Amino acid sequence: MSVSAVEIAGVRKQFGQTTALERVDFNVGDGEFVSLLGASGCGKSTLLRIIAGFEQPTTGTVRIYGDDVTARPPEKRPTNLVFQRGALFPHMSVRENIGYSLKLQRWDAARIKARVDETLALVRLDGLGEREPLQLSGGQAQRVALARALAGEPRVLLLDEPLSALDLKLRQQMQLELRAIQKRLGATFVFVTHDQTEALVMSDRIAIMNNGRIVQHGTPRDIYRRPNSVFVSDFVGATNLLRGTVVAIEADRVVLQTESGAFFAPRTETHLRDGQRAALSLRPEAIRLRPGEDSAAPGSSVGGTVSEIIYQGNSVRIGTRVESGAIVWAETRDEEAEGIAPGDRVTLAWAESAATILREDLE
Repeated sequence: MSVSAVEIAGVRKQFGQTTALERVDFNVGDGEFVSLLGASGCGKSTLLRIIAGFEQPTTGTVRIYGDDVTARPPEKRPTNLVFQRGALFPHMSVRENIGYSLKLQRWDAARIKARVDETLALVRLDGLGEREPLQLSGGQAQRVALARALAGEPRVLLLDEPLSALDLKLRQQMQLELRAIQKRLGATFVFVTHDQTEALVMSDRIAIMNNGRIVQHGTPRDIYRRPNSVFVSDFVGATNLLRGTVVAIEADRVVLQTESGAFFAPRTETHLRDGQRAALSLRPEAIRLRPGEDSAAPGSSVGGTVSEIIYQGNSVRIGTRVESGAIVWAETRDEEAEGIAPGDRVTLAWAESAATILREDLE
């Protein structure tokens, strides 16, 4: 059985009377790219800093490749941390910034030069080694910070929202580059972000955090297609939530009664019971919109009136007001939306397998 790259066991962290983390148990596999995803204040950066050694847990243990490092200082751990802003030394060149930690470790000059050249090539900054930090763009500066963190060959690289200060296009470019670097190295990355798209694009697995706990973890596909709670469904990607009461639990599906009708969904939640409040979660892209009203798909369709149309280039988001008064959003290709206007009566239909029924009380 392989040893986990990072093993978090029963970690709790208090700052005075405030509980930042509440008994977190989580493992990161060797060579995995794992993202800790959540809103500000959910505890994700605190957990990252505990792995790095910059914070000590109130209780619990941290193991890295089987070694208990809970009491070790940051410099005694096989990790390195890339911060939100690279914080490069302004009086040093790019090359000197990258090689600084190696110099402290007493690497010889030839070895430092070879390693700096290697990491500059890795982050595609060949030829910029003699520049000063003030001569770099934001994206270049973050690449230097990444190269500096990678130069010492850490077994686990920790990244605390390193792309959040970049503009959208550069951030999207850097997401792909960072993922490519991680795959090329076969390294273990633990990445903190509040950006759901960033986590979905980059990660092998995502851990969703809320109120100091990991509330769900899994592959991006699992998280997006099969959220385990209303919170996760609403937090990761756009979704429609039709709220109601469970009125039947069959062998392979659940029936939810709402003000807009009864809807079916596969039975994936084992703790649902008759009479329980729940919500039907539907992604906008799973919904097909047809002019007029029909009842060809009972349990997986609903009629309504188009209230809003938002043009997004190659796709269109259409908001339809259903009987309960809720707005249900469908996302479709531009040509499929042609001719539809606000005030039109339409039918929204979806595959039963695209719906998920989630407990309202689970966070």
